[in-house]
Amino acid sequence: MFQPLLLSFLLTAGTPDTAVVPMPEIVVSGSRVRESLMRTPAAVSVVNRSQFANGRAIGLDDVLSGIPGVLVQSRGGAQDVRITIRGYGARGNGERSNAGSMRGIRILSEGIPLSEPDGRTSLDLADVGAADVVEISRSNVSAIYGNASGGVVNLRTDFGFEKSYLRLDESGGSFGLRRDQFTYGFTAGRGRGVLSGSNTQYEGWRAHSGSNSAQLHARFAAPLGEGGNDRLLFIADYANNLIRFPGALTQAEFDADPEQAAPRFVARDERRFNRQGRIAATLEHGFSANQSLSVSLFAEPKALQRSERNRYRDFTRLHVGGQAAWSFDARSGEALVGRTSAGVDEAIQDGSILFWNLDPDGSRSTTIFANKREAANSAGGFVQQSLTWNNRWSVQGALRYDNLWYISDDFLDPTLDAQKRFTRLTPKVTVSWLGGARTVFAGIGGGVEAPAFNEIDPPPPFDATTSFNPFLEAMRSTTYELGARGAITNSLGSWRYDTGVYWIDTKNDIVPFAGGAYFFTAGESRRRGIEAGLDWIPSSRLSLRASGTFSNNEYVDYANDLGDFSGKDMPGLPALTWTASTRVKVTRGLAVTLAVEGLGKYFADDANTVEAASFTLVNASVDYAVKTPHLGLRAFVSGRNLFDQKYVGSVFINPIRDTPASPLRYLEAGLPQQFVAGVSLTR
Repeated sequence: MFQPLLLSFLLTAGTPDTAVVPMPEIVVSGSRVRESLMRTPAAVSVVNRSQFANGRAIGLDDVLSGIPGVLVQSRGGAQDVRITIRGYGARGNGERSNAGSMRGIRILSEGIPLSEPDGRTSLDLADVGAADVVEISRSNVSAIYGNASGGVVNLRTDFGFEKSYLRLDESGGSFGLRRDQFTYGFTAGRGRGVLSGSNTQYEGWRAHSGSNSAQLHARFAAPLGEGGNDRLLFIADYANNLIRFPGALTQAEFDADPEQAAPRFVARDERRFNRQGRIAATLEHGFSANQSLSVSLFAEPKALQRSERNRYRDFTRLHVGGQAAWSFDARSGEALVGRTSAGVDEAIQDGSILFWNLDPDGSRSTTIFANKREAANSAGGFVQQSLTWNNRWSVQGALRYDNLWYISDDFLDPTLDAQKRFTRLTPKVTVSWLGGARTVFAGIGGGVEAPAFNEIDPPPPFDATTSFNPFLEAMRSTTYELGARGAITNSLGSWRYDTGVYWIDTKNDIVPFAGGAYFFTAGESRRRGIEAGLDWIPSSRLSLRASGTFSNNEYVDYANDLGDFSGKDMPGLPALTWTASTRVKVTRGLAVTLAVEGLGKYFADDANTVEAASFTLVNASVDYAVKTPHLGLRAFVSGRNLFDQKYVGSVFINPIRDTPASPLRYLEAGLPQQFVAGVSLTR
């Protein structure tokens, strides 16, 4: 279902007919330094809770669909999704069951990373139903965040309520979906807290694709002192998630019965059972009206088990870290304003890994296969300087240094012990024209992405001498970007636009082969694209929205032992994605939304021999909301893929065969016709 770009645009529907719409200020933190959305010199979108309330609230696909430049694909209909932003993150699908983990895209919650030091992100703690606002940075922000920051998704809680409230959400739908959630917002003096808990059960539409997820989240934000410049935020999270994987199908299996699962995934009971917690705190201190400091600390204990590739894998990990960002504003006369920002961050994840062979029924055997320690440490710092003059022009420059260190100790065979380090200096420069309710910006910046820890396994024969692939290096990229955003009102109504053009040159692109068991480093690749989003409100009862991305993604210079792929399209990246929707307010409180989404064809392998066909889906929803002095009621019914089109939801990149003579297994079938209904009560 298409999601609108910004709630702020909806607030302009009743403004007078003037040339420029005065926009409510929305402050974002996607650049680690809080600043106005309109003045941010990067491609940024903001999605409010009301804009994804008519969905299943299982995964981030319910939130991010329809954002320009962003491709979100569900693996099996549950919470595991593949998120690609301007081509970053495309390799995050393959034979590994943990391929549902993100690569290349950084996920935050309240500004604190859920992403691990090596750039992977497990989505276990990313609870869509508990989020009030989601910020999406579509520009590469490696110059601020460092490794694996081709885009940033930040889930935030709203603490702006005046009085306590209790909200109960119940929803259910096709394929055994049921979701129960409570949210309690409370006041304690000037402090605000939010407690939320959810339980989601989903049988799945394909065989062997069910999941169960239970989550608890607690937030408490309290101002310190009387000045209003200081705040302390406490965070506590817990997730208990079990998900089974149906695997990929061959073309013949997909044509005959897309509901079936890959036989070996069923035989091995391929699954993931994760229990994960997090405690964190952020202190924001204002030294003065123009100088501030933010310091965060976090700890995440994890117990992760999964059945994958004929092994039962048991991980015990502790992810701890901290970050600090300082900002100082200075004014020289009336025309020139400068802002200096600097920050440091440190994170380490360490723990043991035990691998056992699988018994025939998919359970853990008593035969241990591996006993190792794996640790990843990332450290870095950045400095950023911006200058704005006459409140019309702005220049911003940033520079960051990263030091990423991997350690592997093999307790069964110490000769395999290995260490690997990646370091990189990453710059970025942008220029902006600030025109009140419109902004135009241009930028050039670097990007860095090291292979994730489970991507540096060495292929034979090197696996007999070391734990790390000796040939992999960090991916380096340069992004050229031009963008514009703004809002206007004229005789035809209110308009909100968000456009961008990008050109990304990449060296040492990280490419999976053998179904994701090992990875190559490509020579050079290039990604170019045009993205646009438009909201139009011609009247108070009608709104229309559309977004689209056209891109060209190709290997410029890439050859390995399997062939020369120079000039081939990069797999997993369609040339065209688009969405369009219209929303009509029928009567007071009752609204109907009709939406269409489309995806162009794309290849699944480097040689461009197998592909996923294009498709177009039609979706719709009806929602009703009423509020009394004592109770708020909201109900909805939504349907997706109303014409029950059979389509490919995602693919395994560079797939493998079950046997040398069997066909390639690479297609993950997309969700068929489905319906969800829900009701929300707020007191």
